[in-house]
Amino acid sequence: MKLPLTKDKKSGAVVHWTEASPFVENSRAVLIHRPRHVGTYKIGDKWKAHIAMKCWCGTSFSGSKKFTFLDAPPEGKLLCARCEEIATSFGQPSAAALVGHHVHIGKVEAVRLCCNGEKT
Repeated sequence: MKLPLTKDKKSGAVVHWTEASPFVENSRAVLIHRPRHVGTYKIGDKWKAHIAMKCWCGTSFSGSKKFTFLDAPPEGKLLCARCEEIATSFGQPSAAALVGHHVHIGKVEAVRLCCNGEKT
């Protein structure tokens, strides 16, 4: 299943993707995201082409091997709550509607581990 993507007007991509699977997993990230803009970039002859994407939540990724486009989030993984909220507010179908069952959503929070909880 593919969903239409929007074109990032500021992008210098060689190829602007017009559609992609509705979810993306970055092997170096915790959450599953929903892509909004995806493009293929070629910096020069010395380097291989790579892709860069911006998700609905504002997170962006680039690279060539660390992404997996998915039709459904893997079991046990959390879908980015901000991606889901913004994508649906822009008229995209909900994750549950796309996969036909409930999808767990969540977020990542920074936690201070030093200072024994003292206020600074």
